[in-house]
Amino acid sequence: MEKHKRQFGQLMQQLQIANNSNNVHSANSAILKLKKLDDERLALIDSLEKTNPYLAKVAKLNTYLSYHNHGSADLTEIEYFGKKYFQLADWTDPDYEYLPWVFEGISGWVQTLAGIGLSTTEQQKFIDDLLRQIPADSRTYQLALGGIISGCQRKKSPLVVTYARLYVEKYKTTEPEAVARLNQILKTSASFIPGSLAPDFTMNTPDGQPLKLSDLRGKILLLDFWASWCGPCRRENPNVVAAYKKYHDKGFDVLGVSLDRDKNRWLQAIERDGLIWNHVSDLKGWKNEAAKLYGVSSIPATVLLDREGKIIARNLRGPQLEAKLKEIFGN
Repeated sequence: MEKHKRQFGQLMQQLQIANNSNNVHSANSAILKLKKLDDERLALIDSLEKTNPYLAKVAKLNTYLSYHNHGSADLTEIEYFGKKYFQLADWTDPDYEYLPWVFEGISGWVQTLAGIGLSTTEQQKFIDDLLRQIPADSRTYQLALGGIISGCQRKKSPLVVTYARLYVEKYKTTEPEAVARLNQILKTSASFIPGSLAPDFTMNTPDGQPLKLSDLRGKILLLDFWASWCGPCRRENPNVVAAYKKYHDKGFDVLGVSLDRDKNRWLQAIERDGLIWNHVSDLKGWKNEAAKLYGVSSIPATVLLDREGKIIARNLRGPQLEAKLKEIFGN
């Protein structure tokens, strides 16, 4: 099964490369190979159902059939992934209550959902649709919910709060130890969800003066985590500059938080990119205290705050940032 999963990943990479380069022949070749792999995986399941039914159930949980050979015209590839990833699974099967692959499989699926550019609302819709397929009074449901929470945690998704709260409410009398751990997670995660007060911090500006985040309240503020060495950050900077120039007079501001270690390179990047707003850094690289406070594991990363310092949204960039600012300020 692991061999098949590796082959599937490799073929999907080949297909993506072929599509990006408009190589129709290579794309069709990859799709045919995916069909052959799909057929092999289905044949394996048929064989296992005769020789080892338990292992067949494990295989079904770990078998995702390719969209290009099993999708339908009414579903996009992302919708197919969200709705059909576990299409071979039988969630009413009592044996699933003792399959650890329920937890692991769903955790991996949730992590992928969080990494393909979907909004949290779109992710939640797919996750809720899955939960509705599982009997709510079964141990399978508990395993699934645990896998969802695990996947959200690993991707630092704000949805961890939604599903941790569901778990706490549902199992507060039967799983006190797990609930206690989740209550701690809720305590530390609640400040990262929209509507919550953004964690405050103080950090030095380029001239060595301490600047406190809460001192900037009164404006719509974009907290922008970046670094001079980060190519995607530098490519995103013109979009932030454009937004700043368009909306600054209406009450929009930016605070750049650099994950640099070299002060000179940090300052040179500020000047070269025309970043004319406030900047802070502790020059600790990935150990930047503000980045740790906000759970930043990749950059560029942004947090948009309202005038009271409450979180509006995370990781808005380019057109998404422009759309949100237009919604707030108008044209």
